Amino acid sequence: MSETEPIVEPAPAAQVVVDLETPSEADAVPVVDSLAATADTPEVTVEKQDEVSSTIEPIERVSFSERLSQAKLGARLAFEAAMHTAYLRNAAQGWDMRTHLFVSAIRHFMTSSGKTVEQIQSLSKKGLPLKNDDIETIDFCIPAPTGADAEFLLSTISKACTKLTTDAGIKEPTIDAPTLADVPGEWVIYGREQKSDTITCSPDDIVVIYAHGGAHYMGSASGHRFLTAMYAEFANVKVLSIDYRLAPQNPMPAAITDFLVTYMYVLESLKLPCSQVFFAGDSSGGSLCLASLATILNGQGSEKRLPVPAGIITVSPFVDMTRCLPSESSKTVEKFDYLPGSNYYPNIKKSDAWPASNGRYWPYAENNAITHPFASPINTPSWVGGCPIAIIVSEERLRDSGLLFSKFYRESGNPTYLYYHENLPHVFHFLGKDHLSVAKSMNEISGFIRDVLAQHKPSAEGEPAQTPLESKVVAVTIRGEERPFIERRIPSLTHEELSKKMEQRVVELDNLLKYIVRSYYPRETPAKK
Repeated sequence: MSETEPIVEPAPAAQVVVDLETPSEADAVPVVDSLAATADTPEVTVEKQDEVSSTIEPIERVSFSERLSQAKLGARLAFEAAMHTAYLRNAAQGWDMRTHLFVSAIRHFMTSSGKTVEQIQSLSKKGLPLKNDDIETIDFCIPAPTGADAEFLLSTISKACTKLTTDAGIKEPTIDAPTLADVPGEWVIYGREQKSDTITCSPDDIVVIYAHGGAHYMGSASGHRFLTAMYAEFANVKVLSIDYRLAPQNPMPAAITDFLVTYMYVLESLKLPCSQVFFAGDSSGGSLCLASLATILNGQGSEKRLPVPAGIITVSPFVDMTRCLPSESSKTVEKFDYLPGSNYYPNIKKSDAWPASNGRYWPYAENNAITHPFASPINTPSWVGGCPIAIIVSEERLRDSGLLFSKFYRESGNPTYLYYHENLPHVFHFLGKDHLSVAKSMNEISGFIRDVLAQHKPSAEGEPAQTPLESKVVAVTIRGEERPFIERRIPSLTHEELSKKMEQRVVELDNLLKYIVRSYYPRETPAKK
């Protein structure tokens, strides 16, 4: 096949233009009562949305192909269980049966026959039941800002996009103008004595704004409830988990806009100071938190209406969308992780939403924009003025990018807690809070939150002032033991060297995309007259 043969015509590059139009009434999402607090109101009450069910839904029939897929998965897990018992997998590395079967099941899902993006999104939005009577969830929906608030937010995102494009040296990326929409999600609360359908946010509450993972095109707040529930329980915080808009229907920067709408709501409607607000997310959700921070640092004027949060927690952050670093194709890492290799293309069937008419490798952004800091926060030239951060990485495909990002962030003068969990897969927290490594990691996260809060607590008269947070890097074995981290594990790349590698990788993905589009989505032959 000739590499010069045009398979997909790219869209013309365009600079970001801010469109100050707010969503129409037809796009509005129902909003719960009593969400906005006035300046004279010390606390805000959020009411649970009514769940109306007028009819009993019919039982959904399972198709033959789905039954076959389930049978294949069952057979595969039975085989893998036998292999693990015979010590022919990762049992020697400390894996228990649960870890091995979990990784095997996710690998099966990643490599199985594709569904449409709409089907994937529908499946991933289903909430998971929680076996914890102390956890409550309350639905909410934040209305999109209007008037001057809308103008400020859209202008901030547009300014940040343009500045980051220039500072990172990216040539005319194709990025949509930001738009506003209502932001649905749920509160996750732990340990209230009197349960109810309302939540009252008092001035001394600690709130974690959570962004779920899912490669920017799948996942949901309810689907990640097992993770947000652990934050609420271990760290004694109230979690605001959002259902940001998903790609490809709403590509970058729609999700960033939704995240900042939520942050503005917490600061200005709930009246909480930034010193009591944390950002948190796993995988692409962690990337979204960092892209939002980059927007805050680069998009505002002197007024600083959106201050940096108290801190950020990222678990297995997806900070490099080009996936150009060695761990992405490492055979050693392949033994532990369930993520596919760096040449993986989302196994999505053709539908109205995908593939994009002009063709792109990832649903989230055009190929010429995946090096932009909005998509790949690791390519942000400077993080000066950032907040403390906790980064959890494991023996995963994204390991090297997470480690290198921690180096760049720490070199900008920001307190950085890096925890490297050996021999565990991407977002190993899926294994549950009673897993030794998960409990260890959640205690690390809650310790980080306590350390950050202590910095903002005024010292009593006569007591010494708080000492500034110091960065730390810790390696953690699969048995939960801490040991010194070997610094040479972090790739020895400068930001300029990384940027060049990312640009080279984009060229490779452009060429790979030509083959993929021809193989996965062949052109339809016109019907004969």
